[in-house]
Amino acid sequence: MSVPIPNVTPAGAAACSACTREAFFQARVESPAGRGHALRRVNACASHLVEAIQAQRAWAEARQLTGSWLTVLAIDPYALPRLAARGVADHGFAFYSVPIRAGGSLDGWTAQVNA
Repeated sequence: MSVPIPNVTPAGAAACSACTREAFFQARVESPAGRGHALRRVNACASHLVEAIQAQRAWAEARQLTGSWLTVLAIDPYALPRLAARGVADHGFAFYSVPIRAGGSLDGWTAQVNA
């Protein structure tokens, strides 16, 4: 079962969840049991990618999803409507993935952001 892709319209590109620009990235929380099964997805432009990652981390922490994964993908915002219409579940290039630990922390993420 695929999760609906937020901010996708049949006629246009996927929009950033925080503004009206095209979303070239997607941050998603993936199930610990079935890696690749997205529990929640947030689209983001380059300017809002960090906020999208932080929002996903907070969402996972609030639900105590220890063992789940946060994955960041590069996406083609213009292809998402076509892929969603065809039921394609994996529609991006995953370039960063990290486990969510107890308390919602991300291994290595804090160190990378604060460096």
